[in-house]
Amino acid sequence: MKYSPKINEHFAMSPKFREMHPLQPEDSAQGILQIIHELDLFLREISGLDRFSFQPGGGSHAILAMASMVRAYHEARGEGDQRDEIITTIFSHPSDYSAASVLGYKVVNLYPDSDGMPDLEALEAAVSPRTAALFITNPEDTGIYNARISEFTRTVHEAGGLCGYDQANANGILGITRAREAGFDLCFF
Repeated sequence: MKYSPKINEHFAMSPKFREMHPLQPEDSAQGILQIIHELDLFLREISGLDRFSFQPGGGSHAILAMASMVRAYHEARGEGDQRDEIITTIFSHPSDYSAASVLGYKVVNLYPDSDGMPDLEALEAAVSPRTAALFITNPEDTGIYNARISEFTRTVHEAGGLCGYDQANANGILGITRAREAGFDLCFF
C-alpha cells in the first residue's frame, strides 16, 4: 500500500541528518534547515493547510497530536468539558479510535451504509454539541475512497467540531485533492 524508496530511508538514517545537535551553530546547519523549511512549504502546498509540525514520529503519534490539538482548541474556547466525543469510522485506522480514547474522549464509531460506504446519515445522527472532532482516513484502510467527504466535514463543522484527516493512505490522491478543499482543519501524512 505504501512505497518508501530505499534512498529516502538511507538519507533519513544518515548521521549527518539524524544526529544533528540541537545546539549546533546555525551557520553550520543551513543545509538541514533549508531541507526542513522547503519540506514544510511542500506539505503546505500539498495539503492546503497553513502550518506543519515535524514533531510526531509516526502515524499514531500524529493522530495523538491531532487529538491533543482538538482538545486545546475546545478548551481555549471554553468548551473543553462539553466537547468530549470524537467520531471515526470502523474503516479508519485503529489509532484514530485509540488516540482519542487515550485522551479520555468517548469515541463514536460509524458503520457502513447499505452501499458499504461510511454512513452519512449515521454521522448526522451522531453529531451533537458534544462532538469535538471527526477523525477519518480517506481513502480508508480498506481502500475505499469516500467521495462524499466534503459532506462529512461540513456536517461536523455545522455542529462546532473540527475535522482531522488521517492521510496515511493518501499516495493515490496526492495532487488530485487537498485536505483544505475537503474541509479538514488538521491532517498528517
